[in-house]
Amino acid sequence: MKAKTGLSVLSFVVVILGFTATALSQEEVITSSKVGECSLTVEANIRWNTLRLRAHHREGRNCLVDRDSMLSVLSEAFSETGLSKSERVFTSLAIGRLIDYPWLSQYLAIAAREDRKWNAKRGKPVALNVNQYVSEVLSRKEVLGQVETIVAKSGYRVTGVSVEKVLVGGLREVPQYAGDMAEGLFPYDAQVWFRLGWAGKERK
Repeated sequence: MKAKTGLSVLSFVVVILGFTATALSQEEVITSSKVGECSLTVEANIRWNTLRLRAHHREGRNCLVDRDSMLSVLSEAFSETGLSKSERVFTSLAIGRLIDYPWLSQYLAIAAREDRKWNAKRGKPVALNVNQYVSEVLSRKEVLGQVETIVAKSGYRVTGVSVEKVLVGGLREVPQYAGDMAEGLFPYDAQVWFRLGWAGKERK
């Protein structure tokens, strides 16, 4: 009985290790850069044909990635030496939590503060659900235009913005915000994906 139990445990460990190795082999680093105490990396998931911009602090803290650093890493990823060489077509670019990018977090909160479609007292949109509201704000030209210009270098276009897990709070929760501390609750964080479409030459 002990021999069978030992064999079962060993088999389980082998399966888990094999699964982990397979998962890791599906992640391919396109480019990486150091931003303050964080690493900013663009990764490609080969199995699902998706991209991810990962901001990582070795101690698990939030990163504070400025606009220029974020756009610079994305530009490198979508350059002639990056994704332009790939024969794959990727369907999305995840950027993780908005709070890691203070300029985007601030843009969202300020947009809601000045928007009649946002009920600051209740901390929710007047009509839309909160995910749809944040998606529409981040789809404005001030944000989307900057990303579209970069991905177009590799033949892509942004077809939409997907959002989930929106956090709402006071303006004091917004990273690096130093403006008017208006009363009320505003969106400032979320998980965000840019959906991508292929507009270049046909690929296999």
